[in-house]
Amino acid sequence: MRLKYNMVNPAYRLMIGMIVLLSGVGVRSAQAQYAPAMAQPAAQESLYQATAYHGGHKGNLVYEPAPDYYASPDQYASEYYAPDYYGGAANSGSIMQVLPEDRGWGYDHPWDGFFKNLAENSWLRVEYMLVKSPPGNQLVGGQLPSGNDPRLPFPAADANGLLTLSSKEADLSSIGKKGTNGIRGTFGIDFERGTLEAIFFGTQSDVSSVSYGQAELMGPTFGQTDMISIITSLDGQTAIAGRNFNEKFSVLYRSQAWGAESNYVLNTDQLFFKTIYGAGGFQMRPLFGFRYLKIAEDMDVRGSFEELTTTPTVPLFESTIQSATNNKLYVPQAGIRMEFVHPWFTISAEPKVGFGVNHYKGSVMTDQFLDSTDPTHYTAISKTSFSPTFEFGVNARFHLNEWFTFNVGYNFLWANQIARPGTIVYYNSSSTTTNGVSLQAQNSLDSYKLHGLVLGGEIRWP
Repeated sequence: MRLKYNMVNPAYRLMIGMIVLLSGVGVRSAQAQYAPAMAQPAAQESLYQATAYHGGHKGNLVYEPAPDYYASPDQYASEYYAPDYYGGAANSGSIMQVLPEDRGWGYDHPWDGFFKNLAENSWLRVEYMLVKSPPGNQLVGGQLPSGNDPRLPFPAADANGLLTLSSKEADLSSIGKKGTNGIRGTFGIDFERGTLEAIFFGTQSDVSSVSYGQAELMGPTFGQTDMISIITSLDGQTAIAGRNFNEKFSVLYRSQAWGAESNYVLNTDQLFFKTIYGAGGFQMRPLFGFRYLKIAEDMDVRGSFEELTTTPTVPLFESTIQSATNNKLYVPQAGIRMEFVHPWFTISAEPKVGFGVNHYKGSVMTDQFLDSTDPTHYTAISKTSFSPTFEFGVNARFHLNEWFTFNVGYNFLWANQIARPGTIVYYNSSSTTTNGVSLQAQNSLDSYKLHGLVLGGEIRWP
């Protein structure tokens, strides 16, 4: 029996061996690692972290790890050969470097990642304000020697010195009741340990007035009284002096305030109790910062008098009183932010107390106050005093989505030791001819209140 053997061609054997060899080299090349010196940089932990829970909470943020091809690139000698000095071929000595693909802003440099995280953890809140800052029930004038309330009608002397007329003093109780518009903006950045906030607010000039005309100055039978008076003391002593106005009388009052502050609100991880959804809860966060507050006000008083039944007659003339104040407060402050945080809404209350200084200026100008021959007088003061402040705000914020929140609230601001135009006037008349200045500026301070509704929205970068 004869056996037949199929022999494999040697050329096929050689080709199969080369394929196996090249496959093994390729696998080992694909599994090769970069040297330790060229290892991929480790991911950096971010300095930013969203503060206590709120709508649009992002959690901890870190730089995105770079892909494998972003590791230190391979370097190899250039394949370009240039002739040497003697004409022979020689390596140029240049090094070729493979650059990674440009991945755009926020990846190729640590500062890019810093600004990217800065933007992602920033937020802006803009609010409309409807606020009031009334001067209170201040008298435009001094006190009666009897101690009675000069706002109520009292007997007044006629041209012959007889108490046949009635008069009263005006006050500022009706000033500042309507309120004025304002705006408040807050910019914040959430860090891992707290939130840095910068706040600015400003109001329009609140202009209001009170006036008396002929309809009110017709006597107690047909009007209110016969006259409006500005009672003054005489040479510093309580007396019935000053000026009467029987034609018209008006007070125009203007008030405006603006300020800026910066606060740092510390993070607290403790929640006193959680919501039924397991997210958020009640928390208390301390804060501290600095406030600058400017308060500017002025008061313009004008009254007319005429008496044609006496001898000699008194032709019509108008008296003018203008007083103005300017307060600049520099106040370090501290407070606490109390919040109940829910995935759908946040309710907060925030009291802040400050102790600082107030640099204030005030001036009083009178023209024809005593009579038509009384010239213009101007006096001014400029001083610095200790001034405490207190602010309390309550807010309800509704998280409409992860990047927008609707806000409604009420804010109350109080400052003490404030110069106001109704209180810096010293209502006094002088009987001497050498010092005939009346109604001088005095160092008399009062409190200031600014309160009202706030309404707006907050934007967080998604």
